[in-house]
Amino acid sequence: MQMSNERIKKESRKVKVKSVEPPAVVPDNPRIASIKPPDKPCAYDEWQAVIKANFPDLLFSAEICLSIITQILITDVTNPFALVLVDVPSAGKTITLNFFAGLDSLTYATDKFTPASFVSNAANVKKTELSKVDLLPRIKNKGLIVRDFATIFSKREDDLNDLLGTLTRVLDGEGLNTDSGVHGKRHYDGDYLFMMLAASTPVPLRVWKMMGSLGARLFFLNMNSKDKSDDELANQLGSSTYKDKENICREVTRRFLQTLWSQHPEGVAWNNQQDDYELKIIIAKCARLLACLRGKVDTQNEYSENGKLESSHSSLIVEKPDRINQLLYNLCRGHAVACGHTQLGYDDIRYAVELAIDSAQTTRTKVLRQLLDAGGEVSTPQVEALLNCSKTTALKEMKTLKVLGLCKTVQENKGKVGEPETILKLNSDFKWFLSDECRAIRGLEPINKENLTLWDAGE
Repeated sequence: MQMSNERIKKESRKVKVKSVEPPAVVPDNPRIASIKPPDKPCAYDEWQAVIKANFPDLLFSAEICLSIITQILITDVTNPFALVLVDVPSAGKTITLNFFAGLDSLTYATDKFTPASFVSNAANVKKTELSKVDLLPRIKNKGLIVRDFATIFSKREDDLNDLLGTLTRVLDGEGLNTDSGVHGKRHYDGDYLFMMLAASTPVPLRVWKMMGSLGARLFFLNMNSKDKSDDELANQLGSSTYKDKENICREVTRRFLQTLWSQHPEGVAWNNQQDDYELKIIIAKCARLLACLRGKVDTQNEYSENGKLESSHSSLIVEKPDRINQLLYNLCRGHAVACGHTQLGYDDIRYAVELAIDSAQTTRTKVLRQLLDAGGEVSTPQVEALLNCSKTTALKEMKTLKVLGLCKTVQENKGKVGEPETILKLNSDFKWFLSDECRAIRGLEPINKENLTLWDAGE
């Protein structure tokens, strides 16, 4: 029986024809960007000399930043590297990052981003258009520059947790998968390598605790800028402006990176087997140190037998050093490539040592540096003075380093009031960081061995 015309119309209205969406347009960012050589090529020594002449106090931080960007040239590097420069306001953090800004093929600068920025699910954007606003494909194989990370660290706890969780995932370098009630599943899978350079004022304790729970991915460098005298500040007023000097450094950085990329259009194939094994051992020592130093320690207050309220450590989470080990190795290789080498040398290792010491809670890094400068041991009064804290707080910080496995504490009598005194001593597992070799790598004078009483004879 044939259907009536009216019924046919009703049935046809029930059928919905699905429109075929065109594939998302993903920006084409090749692993090694095609860069023309500059009119005036620039060698590493020239770049270094220009930075030093204009901002001598920023040279070391600029060298580390450069070593991060140049990792992109090493073809077997698959792990994103994220560094945050830390210091008080007006210490030169943003100036350092600006050296590397403005190179569209190599870097991408932003002052603000959210968790949704990486893979967007915005309701007011068509699904076919979302790839145009996604951040992740735009930073692929580039350096992401975030000039003010402090605004991110100051977010409310829920928002900060969401952002750090997303950042932790994308720093695996494997893309990101998201699901929402607006556009459903959106994802980027595969190799999504990028490097990140950021700047922040000192990081709050709550942020460290949160990163400890999520799995730390960020490295930190405390710039420790020096206080200038009245004469130094006055002389600044009669010299070139900061912006003029910054532009000079930006220009030489641009020429240097263009020179380097044009010299390696296919990237750098690194022979891992030819690297000095002893240098790899040093990097491994740095990885073990940092893994312990930034471990997550949970404490709780409880009453002792004499009724005194004391804090005790209820749990300890120390990450395995494997990821840190690979990342520090990549950093050292990045510096070697910048210097024109394809194998590691001692000059490349310093950056791994300093970041291993700096990439943890501020109080811990301060005490560790004091330990290394003092030959491996510090007393409670010294920790009090260093942290400007009470004896109770100093003892708590010393106990934390003991729980983390970095140090031990002993009671010593030296004929003074209030003894026995608690002494914090660096564990013998980390004694290399007191060695002449380590101090030479860091550019420091050897320790006076006559005053070194770190280890018992049996250790």
